Amino acid sequence: MYGLKITVTKVLGACTADPPMKPGDYFTVRDGDLRIPEGGYVCLWALQSLLPVITPKEREILEEKGEDWMWRVHHVQCPDPKGRVVFNIERMGKIGDKTVEREKAIAVGSADSLESMEGDLWNLRVAVEEVRGKCTSGMRPGDHFVLRSGRLYIPPDRHFCLYALHAALPLLPAKQRPLEDGDWLKGDHRVICPDPAGNVIMRVERMGGEGRQS
Repeated sequence: MYGLKITVTKVLGACTADPPMKPGDYFTVRDGDLRIPEGGYVCLWALQSLLPVITPKEREILEEKGEDWMWRVHHVQCPDPKGRVVFNIERMGKIGDKTVEREKAIAVGSADSLESMEGDLWNLRVAVEEVRGKCTSGMRPGDHFVLRSGRLYIPPDRHFCLYALHAALPLLPAKQRPLEDGDWLKGDHRVICPDPAGNVIMRVERMGGEGRQS
């Protein structure tokens, strides 16, 4: 497998993230784990466009260049037509190479001290509550990320499994917003990762505690 560095190369229009993403912003993926440099973030909307490409780009492409389109994929843009943030996907070398091993030391940002709301949106904390099997990514209870508006933060010196993150993503935009009585999502706070061997249970909480659910 390869380690990946995913970097903003250009912004065509105006990025609506606050603060906006800018050229040079980046994150790394190593063995299915996402890491963000200290103080940085990645836009949740942009990340959803990147996810389908990240998994195959981590791996060897066995087909000939004329037979597999993945050979020519090096750039992905976010889905927002008003602010087309373009990312470059770069292989850093095979895992085990010194270049990739150095990336393990990259510090990552935390947003645990942020206020509970930003504008009309709740900030969310998505934490591993329980591991019922053997997580191949090494996730453990307490591992978490914070979503502030559309920006995702991971605590220092930790990672969050890409596949577990993907399972939680569809719930997050709705959980940030007011939910009406009778909405099934209002009382549903847990999601399980896709790996049946790991069975990592994650809890989605609004910053400020369950008592402030609305």
